[in-house]
Amino acid sequence: MQVTHENNNYLWVQLFKIDCGVSITTLQKCMLVCSLKKRKTYLKHQPSNFPFETVPPMSDKPSLVGYCGLYCGACAIYQRMIKNRALQLLEVLNAYQFREIAKEAKEWDPNLEYYPQFEGVLQSLMKTFGECPGCLAGGGPPVCVIRDCCKESGFSTCAECDKMPCDKLEPQIQGYRGHLAMLRRIREIGTKKWTEEMERKVKEGFSYIEVMTKSEK
Repeated sequence: MQVTHENNNYLWVQLFKIDCGVSITTLQKCMLVCSLKKRKTYLKHQPSNFPFETVPPMSDKPSLVGYCGLYCGACAIYQRMIKNRALQLLEVLNAYQFREIAKEAKEWDPNLEYYPQFEGVLQSLMKTFGECPGCLAGGGPPVCVIRDCCKESGFSTCAECDKMPCDKLEPQIQGYRGHLAMLRRIREIGTKKWTEEMERKVKEGFSYIEVMTKSEK
């Protein structure tokens, strides 16, 4: 039978009522589903050339060294990783019309009933954490005790404080094991040279997400 828009839902219903006397795995069902999709629709939505959003050149931005010493240019949010990956995932899901697929597929996985909410969460992640201009340009968390402390003390970073490290830095140190060494490096060579070092690393593909992931293992 030729697959058309009108009979597509019927095929879905029949697909999940198949009783061949053998167990059909989720993967097998997905493969059957893919074979029912129009070839031209699939080709139209190929994500291989997905247009990732790029971050503006570092020279076009104000200082990307935050008060805590972290280099905003190496942050996954500043690099728009969340936004780009969420957009790519939505591109693939929409190409396969998963909003409609989930309505039928929930028969063999009840969690798919919440697929619309899942899409909503992806949209919220892109809206809230999709991009950030950097700490000194108004980005970062709305409330930051480190930022408040540095502003009150007249410091550009914690590296200038003789009380460093302190309790305010503890969450950052726990989240990124190299944080303390980073601040000591800033104190040693100065913010300008530290920025130049980090710019080079970022151009080579560095992101804090890599070292944060490694520190958890």
